[in-house]
Amino acid sequence: MIEDELVKIWQSSSNQERVKFEKSKLMIELQSSLGRLHRWWKYMELFEVALAIFGVLVGVFVIFKVPFVLLKIAIALIVILAIYLIIKYKGVRRFKPSDLEENYLDYLKKNRQYLEVQKKFLKTYLYWGILPVYPIMILANIAVWEKVPIHFIVFNNVAAILVGIYGYFLNKKRVKNEIDPRIVRVDELIRKLQE
Repeated sequence: MIEDELVKIWQSSSNQERVKFEKSKLMIELQSSLGRLHRWWKYMELFEVALAIFGVLVGVFVIFKVPFVLLKIAIALIVILAIYLIIKYKGVRRFKPSDLEENYLDYLKKNRQYLEVQKKFLKTYLYWGILPVYPIMILANIAVWEKVPIHFIVFNNVAAILVGIYGYFLNKKRVKNEIDPRIVRVDELIRKLQE
């Protein structure tokens, strides 16, 4: 009964009112979707930065306890890499738009730019998250080659490679399932608002 009345009201409304309704519906849906993505990104960033800070603290402690010079160098490089990761995450945060933009169209454009920065960040994980680690692993392997059992070295290397592969494909999936659809929706709403 109520549905029939709503259909009649919808059919009797002018095209201009329908367009306004569709725009506002798209705005609400997109705002909710972007809010979820921003929360997800915030928690991911918080976890990664906390892990990097923990790595820095442990690394600094271990540097003074380990007797092997090459291993000290490898750990120092890992600490530097962790600090670089923290700076990289903070660099992405700079692009996050505030909710108090001058108008909704500017807000959408800044959100699109933020999504593109996140997309680039995740897609380049291979270059800043995986490839720098492997030369450091080789240096650490050389440092402990005759001092620890070979199965320990093999296990650590295989684990690092598997974690790197997992992270690479996880980030590709995040871009495909989380970032790209939102960019398309933002573009669609920008196009509708500019009509």
